[in-house]
Amino acid sequence: MSQLELPHEVLLRRYGLNISQLSSHTQQLKRDLDKTLTLIINKSRNGKIQMTPSVQSKIETYDRYICDGIFEYLEDTDVITESQSDTIESQMDDKRDSEMKKVDTSSSEPTNQPTNQPTTQSSDNGNSSNAKIGFWDWS
Repeated sequence: MSQLELPHEVLLRRYGLNISQLSSHTQQLKRDLDKTLTLIINKSRNGKIQMTPSVQSKIETYDRYICDGIFEYLEDTDVITESQSDTIESQMDDKRDSEMKKVDTSSSEPTNQPTNQPTTQSSDNGNSSNAKIGFWDWS
């Protein structure tokens, strides 16, 4: 089983950042994304989670904007240059695209119980057709 880690989480981990270090706008986007993931879990029925293409797109959009906030912070604090930011952003877009293709947009059964804050994880083994987003596994 591979686990999916959204690009903004990769960036936070890579640069040792906490969401509280970022702009209030970026923090709000993260809270909204977490609420969306929690809502998806809460709307599951009989262990089945439904995620439509529009919800998947919403998750991707939140992630992109959160990444933009991270890049802005990194550039403003001179951790990376704008050129480096553009290169990393392109890599994160590619990662997001490849990881989100692994997500089945119809349904799956959750295998983990929810915690207070949704998180995602990733493994470097991209050969599996399973992915983990937040609290649930996708087959």
